[in-house]
Amino acid sequence: MTTNEEKDVELVEQEEKDTELETSEEQTSEEQVEEMPEVESEEETKEEVSEEQAEEEQTSDEVQVNADAASEEDSTAKLMKEAQEAEIVEKNNAERDAYVTKLCYDRALAQFYEEEGIDPEQEKTAKEEREAHQKMLDEMSYGEELKYEFNQLKADLQNPTRKKIRINHAVGIIISIARAIILFGLCFIIIMPMIEKLSYALRSPMDISNPQVIWIPEIWSTLNINISYTLLTMEGHSFTNSIILSAITTLLQVIATAIPGYAFARLKFKGSNIIFYLVIASLAIPNEALKVSRTLFFTYYSFFGYSLVGSSLAIYIMTIFGQGVRSAIFIFLFRQAFRNLPMELEESAEIDGASVLRTFWSVMFPNVRGTIVTVALFAFVWQYNDYYFANLFSYQRSHPLVTTALAGFSENLNSVIGTQFLSLKQEMGDVIGSEFYELIEQTAALLMMIPLLIGYLFVQRLFVESVERSGLTGM
Repeated sequence: MTTNEEKDVELVEQEEKDTELETSEEQTSEEQVEEMPEVESEEETKEEVSEEQAEEEQTSDEVQVNADAASEEDSTAKLMKEAQEAEIVEKNNAERDAYVTKLCYDRALAQFYEEEGIDPEQEKTAKEEREAHQKMLDEMSYGEELKYEFNQLKADLQNPTRKKIRINHAVGIIISIARAIILFGLCFIIIMPMIEKLSYALRSPMDISNPQVIWIPEIWSTLNINISYTLLTMEGHSFTNSIILSAITTLLQVIATAIPGYAFARLKFKGSNIIFYLVIASLAIPNEALKVSRTLFFTYYSFFGYSLVGSSLAIYIMTIFGQGVRSAIFIFLFRQAFRNLPMELEESAEIDGASVLRTFWSVMFPNVRGTIVTVALFAFVWQYNDYYFANLFSYQRSHPLVTTALAGFSENLNSVIGTQFLSLKQEMGDVIGSEFYELIEQTAALLMMIPLLIGYLFVQRLFVESVERSGLTGM
């Protein structure tokens, strides 16, 4: 029995365990069933939260856009307000300036009336009368206006004061017309040779015997220019030699005449004025009077064993010693320029310990730039056109120049035409004569002036200023 009871007890316990197991499984399944809706509810909650966040972000974006638009409207309104305020301020300033200008004008006009003894009321009345008179003239016809002006002129001639005013006005007009005619005539006299030379240069040699050709050529040609250029350069590079010689001589002229000019102006010594007047008096001595003595001297005497005849070194040495082309005029110009400079410049240089030569070169010489330009330009032009010294020293043999070539062109014209322009000689035949020589001579003179004209075009403003400041006052 005991064994059966024990078995029964074991069976009961086994059943109870099974029951408990089933119960626990059911509870577990129920819990799982309960947990499923919770998971689903959590997912729904997350979706709702994300939707709310998206709506909030969209709302915040809309708020930000509205805020930006409002700020832009505020800034635009602010700028418009500032522009209006600036316009009002500018308008007020303009009105104030106009008022100040009118006030100053009224005060100046009142002061003028007071100084001249004019009654303002009378002046106001006269102004009203002038306005009424002008209005009346505007309303008149042309014939009535002429008649009125004639009667007014007749009345003015009967009035002594107005008659005198009319006469003075007429005299002023006549003087202005006469001055214009004189200036026009002088310009024509100066320009006419240039126009004439240009007309000669561009006409054909066959137009020489044409009586209808006076200024404008009938046959345009550059043959005269070719012949003239061949004659001027047949002995060498005459244009280049003349320019180089003139440039070197100009540099020497400026230095060699500035030093004695400074000495005569600032370095006073016994007999300085006498020497200066002798230098000026040398301008009155013509070169022809000294030609024989200079020729004999430079022919029979050498310069440190070097013969100056036949070499361009002669003109350089003459220029260094102040005997170049019109050196006396340049010394005078520098003397006047240095005399017009203030003494304080030299005194300051002396205090700083500068010597006389250092004072001249570093202080005084740079302050006479106007005179330097004047002297340089005149020295270049005069040396370029010089024939006296070129013939005296005979350096045209090794150093041909345009002046010597132009002086002897008539001797070489026939040979040049016979060799290089033979077709022209056959075409013209017996027409070649004095008129043809004059035609070629005028053209050669024009070619000779071209370098000077080109140089003057570049330095004309500086040249005019230098002449104005060259110090031609005060002896």
